[in-house]
Amino acid sequence: MNNRHDTVLEVRDLSVDFLTGRGTVRALRHVDLTVPDNRIVGIVGESGCGKSTLINSVLRLLADNAVVAKSSSVVFKGRDVLAMSPADLRGIRGQEISMVFQDPMTALNPVISIGTQMTDILYRLDMSMADKRRLAADMLGQVGIPDPARRLADYPHQFSGGMRQRICIAMALMMNPGLLIADEPTTALDVTLEAQIIHLMKDLCARFGCSMLFVSHNLGLIAELCDEVVVMYAGEVVEQGEVHDLFHRAQHPYTRMLLDCDPARIEEKRRDLPTISGSVPDLIDLPRGCIFAPRCPERYAPCSDSAPATYDVNAVHQVRCFKVRDA
Repeated sequence: MNNRHDTVLEVRDLSVDFLTGRGTVRALRHVDLTVPDNRIVGIVGESGCGKSTLINSVLRLLADNAVVAKSSSVVFKGRDVLAMSPADLRGIRGQEISMVFQDPMTALNPVISIGTQMTDILYRLDMSMADKRRLAADMLGQVGIPDPARRLADYPHQFSGGMRQRICIAMALMMNPGLLIADEPTTALDVTLEAQIIHLMKDLCARFGCSMLFVSHNLGLIAELCDEVVVMYAGEVVEQGEVHDLFHRAQHPYTRMLLDCDPARIEEKRRDLPTISGSVPDLIDLPRGCIFAPRCPERYAPCSDSAPATYDVNAVHQVRCFKVRDA
């Protein structure tokens, strides 16, 4: 999507199905995504659109009933993750690609001290335990935990939710990864802590020279944190581009409707919040044409007959919509 930066992660033609008793769930279909070096790419969309399936595919953390299409590729720094052996995967997980999970309340082991959990993940490094504890304390200090050396002996329940999320971020960055994946990391936090965590992650990524793939349904966070945005709907990427360009010149009807539903963009007082009418399609029985056509107020003849390709709005902005083709 953006050729001005070296590429850290390149996802091409990624399709993922889940085999269930009711039928085959086509969770992702022909997804393309690029994460450039030292950039933050946001993935946004409604619940169930495939955001978590996409990021779990990057680290091959999918359930046993998942089937990845043979044409798919997930290339991290020149190596296809989908073709890696289990030993190669263990070599990049946590070391070259780290993840901050959604719920800080359950991400840490409640019966092991923070210091032990942090030093345990440094098992690959040829360092003494004293040096590992100094590194752990330094990372806690960098994420804003006061008196970090003393607090290494504390347990997760002795920290607030915001501090636990800071600890998770510190652990994710300890190995200085090339890519940090954040799966809705502020969901369990209040608004004040949410803003603090977002600014912290942005500062740390700049300091460590780390790219980030940030997943959220919160458009405000995406606008605040990200350089580029990928909009997903029902397993497809419907629009992607630079954050300013997409937020101010959105082309896909779904993106525009999603932006209109953001309470922060509502200028007048009103009794009812705006919504997108209709429901997400059944991923076992997909509509024939455009995936968004059944809910789209702008649909016309081509939309019901065939699925649109991805069309360029400009060099850094692509949309999957016939309206862009015919404009």
